[in-house]
Amino acid sequence: MSEEKIVEQAIEWMLRQELPDFTNADRAAFEHWRTADARHELAFANLNQSVRQFDVPRQLGATTEVLRVTLQQKKDRRKTLQRIAALAGLSVGAAVLVNQVAPILDMNTDLRTGTGERQTFTLADGSVLTLNARSSADRWVDQGRRLIRLAAGELQIQVASQAQRPFLIETAHGKTSTLQGTLLVRSLAEHTEVVSLQSLASLTTLNGRSEQLQAGQHTWFNRDRVAPIQANRGSENSWVDGYYTAFNAPLDDVIGALRPYRRGVLRVDPAIAQLRVSGAFPLDDTDNALNALAAILPVAVVRFTPYWVTISALA
Repeated sequence: MSEEKIVEQAIEWMLRQELPDFTNADRAAFEHWRTADARHELAFANLNQSVRQFDVPRQLGATTEVLRVTLQQKKDRRKTLQRIAALAGLSVGAAVLVNQVAPILDMNTDLRTGTGERQTFTLADGSVLTLNARSSADRWVDQGRRLIRLAAGELQIQVASQAQRPFLIETAHGKTSTLQGTLLVRSLAEHTEVVSLQSLASLTTLNGRSEQLQAGQHTWFNRDRVAPIQANRGSENSWVDGYYTAFNAPLDDVIGALRPYRRGVLRVDPAIAQLRVSGAFPLDDTDNALNALAAILPVAVVRFTPYWVTISALA
């Protein structure tokens, strides 16, 4: 029997065990299958380790009733198995699975937001911090220092002026500081993006490269370098009001902005990822945003479940 077939059987057994009418006879049949071949045991163990701990079937919308119907219909069953197998394929790490299906941020951070959630905090010095969805940060604002460490996601900080006490925002790539005004900072895996709205900001990479941003400018930096500085378009902080505004942006960027506002998997076919998009898309209604994209671009939005959506080229 092929490895693919064994994995498919392991997934189907996992789904069947979710059903409320899984009987003792079913359990005995499962045990017989599991012990009949060492590859069965290994496939099921790997599946449990990589998927079941995140409760993927339920997170994908596979309620017990849906599972029952799915397992009775061969065509739909295979689609469901393929979707679960894709998540269990281990082509991405466990952390990515968590973030796609049920994001779990560092629970030890002082400030954090979940999927589809923005929050505004007033800090001890009077500064106002807004966190975008799926973001987390630590704060140290007291008599001695004013510091935010952005662990993940994006923030807007309206810095209260306090004489010569700079306000610092740290990320994995370096730090940004300002005495007053408004900044946007976004922490990504590869680099940190900084947008100065009403502020003179200093940037310092982890390896010591420095640069300054004037009000109305933006750039990004990694540990070693600062990218060329560019002028703002004027809508960089539209997410604070619940919109992502695109000006001739790649489709991949628009979908990237929607992902923190939607549970589950939102995938773009690489063949269309660079299609250019302009428009304002509602973050708090991602279905509406996806429908708008389908209306203005030659793409198809396919919803396998509410938790699994693929954007691909029109056939």
